[in-house]
Amino acid sequence: MSQGTEHGAPHRPGLAEHTDAARRVLLTPDHPGALPPALRIEAAARAADRTGQPGLAALYRALAPAATQAAAGPGDPALVTAVQDFTDAVTLDPAGTGPAALRTLTAHGLDTPAVVALAQICAFVAYEARVVSGLAVLAGGPAAEPAAVTGTRDAITGTRDAITGTRDAAATRDADASPSAPRAADFTLDQLTWRPRVPAVDADALTDAQRAVLDAHTTLSATSPYYRTLLHDPAALDHRTHVYNAVMYGRGGLPRAERELATLLVSRANGCVYCASVHGRKYAQLSRDEAAALRVLHEGADALAGDARGEALARFTRAQTLTPPAATGADVAALRTAGLDEAELTDLVHAVALFGWANRLMLVLGDVHPARKLDAGIPRTDARESCSGTSGRAAQAGDA
Repeated sequence: MSQGTEHGAPHRPGLAEHTDAARRVLLTPDHPGALPPALRIEAAARAADRTGQPGLAALYRALAPAATQAAAGPGDPALVTAVQDFTDAVTLDPAGTGPAALRTLTAHGLDTPAVVALAQICAFVAYEARVVSGLAVLAGGPAAEPAAVTGTRDAITGTRDAITGTRDAAATRDADASPSAPRAADFTLDQLTWRPRVPAVDADALTDAQRAVLDAHTTLSATSPYYRTLLHDPAALDHRTHVYNAVMYGRGGLPRAERELATLLVSRANGCVYCASVHGRKYAQLSRDEAAALRVLHEGADALAGDARGEALARFTRAQTLTPPAATGADVAALRTAGLDEAELTDLVHAVALFGWANRLMLVLGDVHPARKLDAGIPRTDARESCSGTSGRAAQAGDA
């Protein structure tokens, strides 16, 4: 199931290996804690089914026999139902998955590390399923299995009906955005902060494993509440950071500005105000055009009208952000006509998929708030600031 060299990304060393490793530590960890492997695998398979990838779901379920030898099944039926409901919500409507969903999990026996692990599983599958989907479309296949699409549409309807407090913003958000996506006016290039909904790891009480992950990545900081939340599962954070850095910072391939444009569009569609703010600023910096970033932030794909390459990129990005993904051969043809080569197309697939992962973690595990004033000397846009890679002074300011 490698998503790197074997599936068309030979110019991104380590991507396949760390994708495989992330899957392994999330679904069949050596120490699963309160979330047994059988339940982890079933959650992953359910998310893959909901994302129109029954083949990927079958591959996940094939891991179950070995896993269930170490844990005797998923256990409490009420917990199973809670995990299924949470998986559906995170997969289908991450912006509408509120704190109550996390409280339900804890009420049924999951501790904070298990809740974070389950969120990581759902978010990881959003990534891997879109990589499989996107590479299939590049090869001339469908983005999702037709039967799975029908089932997912029914599930989306049920999830929308179950979510309370969802604003009616049909006139002010994209028609194919997340069901609970914010209004266009909610998005901003201002610097924001993020606060976790679950207790973060104590920075003064890190385990050796947690400290080792921080020491291994200059883009991680113990001062960030986001990273300290993800440090409840240090192995998953480690491999996720490798994947993120390969996709977003690797040399060559799709220009960095266009990777940021794609992630801005994905974040906007998914309703992640925090990620849209961060990557809107990065796009403004790399493109040297803050006005263009603001237009994309507020208008989405419409802001790119008249730019053939930008329009094609936005069209593919929007289609692949849907659940299930819905890009077509015509979308790929438009990208090729606009000049994207195979390496650039593969990078685009991975960047779009990656923010299915990043947005879901941000949306589900915490909340966005107005920024505190930055310390003197901190630039407005740090070159390494992102939803997964922040270094230096910006990390100390609390950006995730």
